[in-house]
Amino acid sequence: MFKFKKEVSNLKRFDDILLVLLEEGFGYLISKIKLKGKLTPKQWSKRPCKKEVMLPEVRLRKTLERLGPTFVKFGQVLSVRPDLVPKNYIRELEKLQDEVPPFLFSEVERIIESELKKPLKEIFLKFEKKPIASASISQVHKAVLKNGKVVAVKVQRPNVEEIMQEDIQIMLHISSLLENHIKKVKKYNPVNIVKEFANWTKDELDFVLEARNAKIFYLNFKDDKNIVIPEVYDQYTTKKIITLEFIDGIELNNIKVLKKELKKRKVNSDFIIKQGFDAVLTQVFLHGFFHADPHPGNIIITKNNKVAFVDFGIVGRFDQDLKEKSTDLLYGLVFHDVDKITDTLIDMGMEKNGDILGFKEELRTIIEPLQSLNVEDVKLSRIIEEVLHISMEHKLAIPVQFVLFGKTLITLEGIGLKYNSKFKLIESTRPFVENLMLRRLNPVAMVNSFVKNSLKLKKFAERLPDQAEKIFKKIEEGTIKVDISDTDIKRLSIEIDRSSNRIAYSLLITAFVITGALTTGVDVGFKIFNLSIISFLSFSFAATFAFILFVSILKETR
Repeated sequence: MFKFKKEVSNLKRFDDILLVLLEEGFGYLISKIKLKGKLTPKQWSKRPCKKEVMLPEVRLRKTLERLGPTFVKFGQVLSVRPDLVPKNYIRELEKLQDEVPPFLFSEVERIIESELKKPLKEIFLKFEKKPIASASISQVHKAVLKNGKVVAVKVQRPNVEEIMQEDIQIMLHISSLLENHIKKVKKYNPVNIVKEFANWTKDELDFVLEARNAKIFYLNFKDDKNIVIPEVYDQYTTKKIITLEFIDGIELNNIKVLKKELKKRKVNSDFIIKQGFDAVLTQVFLHGFFHADPHPGNIIITKNNKVAFVDFGIVGRFDQDLKEKSTDLLYGLVFHDVDKITDTLIDMGMEKNGDILGFKEELRTIIEPLQSLNVEDVKLSRIIEEVLHISMEHKLAIPVQFVLFGKTLITLEGIGLKYNSKFKLIESTRPFVENLMLRRLNPVAMVNSFVKNSLKLKKFAERLPDQAEKIFKKIEEGTIKVDISDTDIKRLSIEIDRSSNRIAYSLLITAFVITGALTTGVDVGFKIFNLSIISFLSFSFAATFAFILFVSILKETR
């Protein structure tokens, strides 16, 4: 686990980073955050005399590339956060390539033998010395186990955790200075961004966690004939090594080769893309657990035309509440319903000193023109990008999990367009969304939702007197400040009335159901449907009040 420290332990690395920033034209920034004295006059002489004409986002990307793997990884993480970074920077940061020279095989062998406590030859029948992939955190080797199974072995780079720890310390120190000395930067909370990145990196460095994620995906798709998830070999997996079933196929980013191969197989690429897209929607809205980094290199088309997902270091999770809200939001995006989008965003808890009215008006200027277009002329990724961008501009806080999902959709549409310029994600999304909305009308789902909300109301009703007493006591003591506009008071009054009515209905329903259950076997001489008259009337009243409550909730939703 990374420890967040204010001081910088590796001063030489810190000086190297400042020098790169200076050479890339960020001297003004170094001066602004009071670090000018950290560099010598000779080093300042290396500052470019005449700045090269370059867009700031391009300059940032090139600087991150020069600063090394940790900073490249940081840029890649920022590229999936359009709620934090302007879209022009997002597009540039997406160009960052997480490809670094492989480390020596002798180191690979040392790490594997140290982790598995056995010589390499006792574990593997064959182990290819040349890696099939090499990135900033790890590299992957193809191997064959003693039982003949072909596997992919991902090995963590030597000392990568310590190196990233030092870099993150420096990033945290610089972000703190930026926050303290530059007001425009403070609103983006750079310290929190770095801390969030540290947590992401910590998860990616734990291959046991990645193995756990892979196993969840494997179980979720074990009955799906179109999707392949590699099997995990636990006995050859540790924090620094993960051994998975080798997936033989062609990566989606190898466009020319894959197009040629699919044509040879007489397989429509649109069909393949739709399979992958449906799999992601299934992950999100049915499983509540999805691959949050589905770039083309992490998706493989197998020899029998199935879609395989690999690399499970970054995942997203949707609980039932977020699934329902995201369904509403996706419905609003697909059917261009501005009110639905805005109301759902606010219901998600996204208001954070934000300009809701300004957000709604700006959103309307984006969405309303789309209503006159045909479905096939609309790019879903563009709508999502605009919604996330406008949310950022109006200071609306968006749940990270939904941002990851939104970025996933944007990535998938980008992949589809590379294979077919006429590919329209929204056409694939529409039937899926309609089906999700129909699922809500399923009687079982409605009963479950009703029971869940009734329990919430019961809990709220039980806690209300104590909570109200505490609040009024604080008001009397003057330890709480109340600043509510007339509109807010009216809205609060309406909400209290509405909640009180629902609580009353819920309590009556509960009382009638309990009464009906207790009097089922009471012998009063007259029975209906083998129930005593008291029991029958109790259940009837419960059903009536339940129907009235359901209709009122349905009206409010509409």
